[in-house]
Amino acid sequence: MLEDLPAAPREVLEDFLEALTRALGPRLQCALLFGSAAEGRLRPTSDLNLLVMADRFTQADLEALHAPLQAGRAAAGLTVLFLETAEFADACEAFAMKFADIKVRQRVIFGADPFATVEIPRQAEIRRLRQVLLNLTLRLRERYALEGDRAERLAQVVADMTGPIRVAAATLLALRDGRERAPKAALEEFCAEPRWAPFLGGLSAVHRGETPSVDPMRRLVADLWDVLAALGAAAAALG
Repeated sequence: MLEDLPAAPREVLEDFLEALTRALGPRLQCALLFGSAAEGRLRPTSDLNLLVMADRFTQADLEALHAPLQAGRAAAGLTVLFLETAEFADACEAFAMKFADIKVRQRVIFGADPFATVEIPRQAEIRRLRQVLLNLTLRLRERYALEGDRAERLAQVVADMTGPIRVAAATLLALRDGRERAPKAALEEFCAEPRWAPFLGGLSAVHRGETPSVDPMRRLVADLWDVLAALGAAAAALG
């Protein structure tokens, strides 16, 4: 189940799953690995994303998981979405874009897959896609105003936004034609015109941990604004 993961994240997941079963017992319904780790594409800079669903979580449960989660965060960037079973349907609508991505890119490591029979509402997904794109645009403006004179900080800004932008492109294209794509491939398809080649190359370089000087980073941010605008216009056209 986890054999293809590097040793550190595999051990983190095994230890945290043991802590979950000990703390929650029969109330634990499922644990899903999602994102790049679920696809076997975990990078050293990637977070280890886990969705945990239980009948309920008590304060004592979360206190019992404090130390294992801290250890997992330090060792492999473990992040956990704690969701109660009764919240699942509302979460699918409220976080439609994120949950549509989890439905496609996940791996069950405990229990049954709650996404097996669920359909994410199309209009909720479109609405959430537009919200996410607007939020990314607003965040980018604020962070550029604050840190636009430092190449290493701009690189961190772009790196933080790479994943959400790729997922947004995958969501948009799937809503258009019903075909699922890996997020990186989706953004490459959306930005297939030659004018976007420097943007895609710069994005991949930053995602690998490279930090160009400040002027190339500023040009990359300018391209990022343009891509966000193009994605936003395409999302608005979905209806």
